[in-house]
Amino acid sequence: MSKASFQLGLLSATLIFFTLWNTLRTVRALLDWQTLVEYGAPAVYILLSGAFWILTGLFFCLKVLQGWPHSVRAGIGISVLYWVWYWTDRLFIQQSPAPNLLFSAIFSTIFLLVIVLLWRSPDIQALFTKETE
Repeated sequence: MSKASFQLGLLSATLIFFTLWNTLRTVRALLDWQTLVEYGAPAVYILLSGAFWILTGLFFCLKVLQGWPHSVRAGIGISVLYWVWYWTDRLFIQQSPAPNLLFSAIFSTIFLLVIVLLWRSPDIQALFTKETE
């Protein structure tokens, strides 16, 4: 197994994980709609944001499999956008008293940096660069 295929496997596994995570978020919003409304949680927002990330993940998976030449830039952009959405959601939309705020901030930032560094790897970039003669 080449280094690039291992790195692409890690990136793909991460993409699949977050797509499945948001699938769970969306399904649970539908199944627990009444409970969410009863406790004042933004059920429509949870449903729509989950659906958005499912569609984004599926579309991007398809593009990666097709060898889309913009996959590297899109992967970095989607990763940063997801990080920004996560923190906007956590701090402003669905606020909760979280004793692990510092750990979450450090972990999510390090995780984002690792993902971006994987996307910026010359081996990964070579997979999506079309050679011209």
